[in-house]
Amino acid sequence: MKIRDPFRLNDWGIVSFLGVVLGVQLLLWATLVLEENGAGVPLLRQVVGFLYLTWIPGIVLLRILRVHAIGAIETTLYACGLSISSVMFLGFVVNTVYPVLDILKPISEGPLLITMTVFVFIGAVIAYIVDHDYNQPEFLNTDESLGWPVFLFSLLPILAIFGTWLVNNYRINTLLFVLLAAIAIVPALVAFRQAIPERYYPFMIWTVALALLFHTSLISNHIWGYDINQEFYIANLVVNNAAWDFSIYSNVNAMLSIVMLAPVYSIVCNLDIVWIFKIVYPLFFSLMAPAMYMVIRRQSYDRVAFFGTFFFISMFVFYTEMLQVARQEIAEFFLVMIALLIINKDLNKMKKYIILIVFSFSLAVSHYGLSYLFMIALLLAMVILIFSEIGTVNRLKDRVSMIFDWEKRGYAPNFRPRHAGERAITLDFVLLFFIFALSWYMFISSSSALNSITGLAVQFSNNMVSGFLSTETTEGLSIIVTEAATPLHQLGKYVQLVTQFFIFFGILSLLLKPQKMDFGGEYFSIDREYFALSLVNFALAAAGVVLPFFSSALNTTRLYQITLIFLAPFFVIGVFEAFRFLRRFLQRTSLDLSSDTAVRVTSVFLCVFVLFNTGFIYSALGDDPTSIALDDRIDYPRFNSQEIAGSEWLHAVGNRTIHCDTPRAVMLEGFVGTTARKIPTDLTQLRRNTYVYLGTFNVLSERLSLLQLNKAARVKVYSDIGPYTVKRDMVYDNGGARVYE
Repeated sequence: MKIRDPFRLNDWGIVSFLGVVLGVQLLLWATLVLEENGAGVPLLRQVVGFLYLTWIPGIVLLRILRVHAIGAIETTLYACGLSISSVMFLGFVVNTVYPVLDILKPISEGPLLITMTVFVFIGAVIAYIVDHDYNQPEFLNTDESLGWPVFLFSLLPILAIFGTWLVNNYRINTLLFVLLAAIAIVPALVAFRQAIPERYYPFMIWTVALALLFHTSLISNHIWGYDINQEFYIANLVVNNAAWDFSIYSNVNAMLSIVMLAPVYSIVCNLDIVWIFKIVYPLFFSLMAPAMYMVIRRQSYDRVAFFGTFFFISMFVFYTEMLQVARQEIAEFFLVMIALLIINKDLNKMKKYIILIVFSFSLAVSHYGLSYLFMIALLLAMVILIFSEIGTVNRLKDRVSMIFDWEKRGYAPNFRPRHAGERAITLDFVLLFFIFALSWYMFISSSSALNSITGLAVQFSNNMVSGFLSTETTEGLSIIVTEAATPLHQLGKYVQLVTQFFIFFGILSLLLKPQKMDFGGEYFSIDREYFALSLVNFALAAAGVVLPFFSSALNTTRLYQITLIFLAPFFVIGVFEAFRFLRRFLQRTSLDLSSDTAVRVTSVFLCVFVLFNTGFIYSALGDDPTSIALDDRIDYPRFNSQEIAGSEWLHAVGNRTIHCDTPRAVMLEGFVGTTARKIPTDLTQLRRNTYVYLGTFNVLSERLSLLQLNKAARVKVYSDIGPYTVKRDMVYDNGGARVYE
């Protein structure tokens, strides 16, 4: 059976298009009316509200821009990106303009819904005026599109949801072990062409990414992690005040990805901020997987795109650390969307430029650290591209031009962009991004984000010589040279180093032999702008290992994960090129070094890679656990209902300063903001007339988890609770949390 493809709604006739858009709009208002009259349907408002905010504004904007025939995946990605941008910037406009009109609570249900409705309605009218004559819908063959792979891989996120439910309520992790084992098998299925048709690869990689995210994000009924607790506090502040105070001095308070996106979704979907961060943001972040797949697929072929994306999402940072930095989840999504736009040479230049500006501005207001890195990457990539086009030394110019020139690289016609000479990374784009980002950081939140980077720059310059290649000041180098706690963890570390070697080998292969890379009749054709950005990101990753305080400013693992957005495909290229190199020099050997063998070896390695990164191997073999999903004994900012109750009690009794150890301090920040203080390692610095809060780990183990800073390195140490509580009276105890006065 064939039906019109709903994922390409912008290609439908204008009447059908407007019928769907306005129908979803009316359905959202109908859910509100039902709730007001006590007849609300469970989850209906949440589902409709999410669909409306995430899809409708973006698809309307695509129709206004007359963007058509770009495929279901890219249409969905662009629509979602434009919708998220619309929510953030409309929220900013509402918060700025409405108080002038004596609407003192702009970030509340009424003003937000009316504004979104007017925005969509006006957009629909404009779409009708400018694009009423387009009617070329694509059709879905349900027999092909809804095959057994769709059903099978749809089970992965469901397994993650039920697996975390069992862990949270019964401490049973068996289902999560089954889930991770199933995910580990996926690369092996892709290694054989006949196993699963290639048309299912984007859906497969998305469900794997979503399952990996949910298997950790849904652990505990409260948010867990470090930075996200401050984000939780700031977002709740906006919801409770029904307005955003942009003068509050805080880097987080300057980010629309927290102060607008989370509150608007919370209000419209009638969903607590906790679940916005645990469900909605991982859903946004999971879109990085199909987006990265399309970025790589446009430059290579299906299995390379799948393996490269699987490698990226298998890295533990993707589904552990990133879930603790909600603003960076949104920023990274926009970064990969920018990469997709840069390599898309088929879009009309003006349309492409408009969307590129929207996404780059959205990146700037989503995460300041990633924005600064993107500034560096853009500037250096533009210099590389200009030098490759102009050059002053002819011989060097010819060599560099060959690396970045489609024609001289000899790629097959089907891989050559139609407009190979046009660059997206232009001087006007770079300047526009610099001006907008720096202006935003200068005038919002009292220049907090700008002051942060200025302080880091001073620290970096003061230690450039003395701290170069020092393990005390260079966190990246310290991680590499420090011996792991156990032999199995050391093996896991070697697995990570192997991937980094092949990334280097892949980059080097394209630099030294940029003509045509043929792997069994299939070709790589890395876009010259993407390759320039990849070179810069490789340099940034290297800088995290050799330059003092560079990687620790953002966190070494997060810096590496950011660079992998551009470097992930080079891991696959590196493996394939290594096999090609060995095949050339071992021609007389009986070893099978064909490209098919390279594919199988890559798939087996990725199976092992994901088992190490998820902590499956460590927990299964009884080694030191790393996964909070598989082992609840790990001392980590993950909290139970008793600890939450203790935090709420503290929030209710007043504004007295509260002291607690490192993991518990971040939770208290989510409830009491800046009045939470980490217990100092020096007991004499612990002041009287303050509260000392103990969580379940502290109560059961009678120990405190304290953090010592050794220049760039962070070391966790444990101390007995006795000296910190012996002269204090216990004023609260619920069995899992205590407070001393």
